[in-house]
Formats: sequence, structure tokens, C-alpha cells
Amino acid sequence: MTPPVNLVLINPKKNNEVDEDNRRLIARVAPVCLAYNLHLCLVDFGIKETPLDFARGIAPSTSIGKGGENLIKLCEKGKVKISNFQLLQNIGQKIICTDRPENSKEKTLNHIIKISREKTISFIFGTNRRTNKVLKKIRDESYAHLDITKKRIELSLDSEIGAVCHSFFISRKA
Repeated sequence: MTPPVNLVLINPKKNNEVDEDNRRLIARVAPVCLAYNLHLCLVDFGIKETPLDFARGIAPSTSIGKGGENLIKLCEKGKVKISNFQLLQNIGQKIICTDRPENSKEKTLNHIIKISREKTISFIFGTNRRTNKVLKKIRDESYAHLDITKKRIELSLDSEIGAVCHSFFISRKA
């Protein structure tokens, strides 16, 4: 059996709340997780409810992801975890998805695919737009950095998530 793959979304803003932009971002990520069979970890969004209660609370206010149904479905499958203070433990090899990889940590997509066949991995998004001690520690402790463009081109966060997930799963099947 192939180990699970996590999509870790760290709040890209300095605020510690689910504002309109964050709500829409989470709603856009849920269908990606369903499509590619990913677990979703939400970090530092200030969410106090259980994942299912949170999903049910935001679902009526979005038209994205079948009106929030995809996020609810992901929660019902037990594939959403929430952490408000730090990165969850036991999420496997941490892969920072960034257009600014450190040369010593930069790995190719093929290398990451090879690792994913044997170990749980986590694609971590949202570390580029903020800097603090916690995020620096996450970047430093990561197993690898992945620049999906291979050209150090900054993509919007949701475009980067789509490009990484699609490239990973298409290449992994081959």
C-alpha cells in the first residue's frame, strides 16, 4: 500500500483568522484534495471548531467546491486536520513548495515521487509570504524544497498547489 500524501496549508497571512480570502482558499483546496486523494492539514488559521463543524460553518457562504460540499466530504472521510500553533507531528517527510528553494535542500519532483512510494510525505504551502521564527524552523527542518516551475517563478498560492498536485500525481502514475 502506498503511504498517504498530505497537503499542508499554512495561513499565508499575518492574521490568525479565517477571513474571506482564507475561506475561499480553503474552499478551493478541498476539491484538489479529493481529486488527488490527499489529506488536508490547516495550520495557523485560528480555527477553534472540529474540522467537520468548521466545514459545515463555512459551506453555506461559498459557491466554491460545490458550495463547500467537497470540504465537508473531505472532513467526513477523516482527511482534514487542524492545528493553530505549530505544524502537526507525524506528517512524514516535509516538502516545502516554494519559488525560493535553498540550493542545499532543492530536490526534483522525480526524487520526491521516489520517496513517496516508501514514506508519507507532506507538501507544505504558504511559507513564502510570511516570515517568523516558526516558519523559519519549518523551512530549516524540512526534508526538501520543491520549485515546481524549475525557474524560480512565483505562482499564486492556489496555482502552485494545483501545479504541484497535478504534476506529482501524473508523474507518479507513469
